[in-house]
Amino acid sequence: MTLPWQLTPEAAAALRLALILLLALLARGGVRLLFTQLGRRLERGVPDPERRGRLQTFLSAGRSLAAALIVVVAGLTALAVLGVDIGPLLAGAGLVGLALSLGAQTLIKDYLGGLLILAEDQFRVGDVIKIGEISGEVERITLRTTRMRDVEGRLHVLANGDIRAVSNLTAQWSRAVVDLNVEYSADMNAVLRALEAAARRAAADEALKPLLLEAPQALGWVALKDWAVQVRLLAKTAPGKQWAVMTALRQFALEALAAEGIAVAVPRQSAGNS
Repeated sequence: MTLPWQLTPEAAAALRLALILLLALLARGGVRLLFTQLGRRLERGVPDPERRGRLQTFLSAGRSLAAALIVVVAGLTALAVLGVDIGPLLAGAGLVGLALSLGAQTLIKDYLGGLLILAEDQFRVGDVIKIGEISGEVERITLRTTRMRDVEGRLHVLANGDIRAVSNLTAQWSRAVVDLNVEYSADMNAVLRALEAAARRAAADEALKPLLLEAPQALGWVALKDWAVQVRLLAKTAPGKQWAVMTALRQFALEALAAEGIAVAVPRQSAGNS
């Protein structure tokens, strides 16, 4: 059966182009709606604002990538409808993409590293971390870099692609470790009594109670040095609160040792070094 009318090739091509444009707009709108719904679910289901912000950054990157793919596919399809042989274009695009990937492989590695940091929640803004020889508080995380400030106030900008091993000092919980040195001649029973008294005082301290997850422990001696016996106090603390607890534990331990008449040992200099 023949149609009573027939479209000209130009009209058919225009119709196809219009259909491609419509489908591309619908696809882009669908992607936008999908990611908007995901963002709203994050708002309702993730109470932590920092974690929510990280996931929203991840969603934003995914939405941009999906939109770019839609534009590329629609553009290539439109060229095919216009009679352009896209085979050489695809081959050329592949070569250009290969050249760009080789030239920008460091940048690509940084972005992939940033996506992994966000997806795996390795650390957050406000965490104290150590990367190699650099340690400090994380101030900002982007897809390409991580910015952290050390205790001396220096800002370090690290490429995410270069981050291989991270020590997070404030993830979930922290530990306060206080080591002291006493003379070999000291009464170790008296030393242990002093440490236990310091641990009980810290556990009962109203200012420290909110920072402690468990009662502090007196381990007694843990190591022998050439000039002293090393003793230790331990405490499990809330994330990032170990330094305040360490300060208090050290003060309580020194006062308890002094009450027992035990002096803290200090290294002795030899006559040749004096």
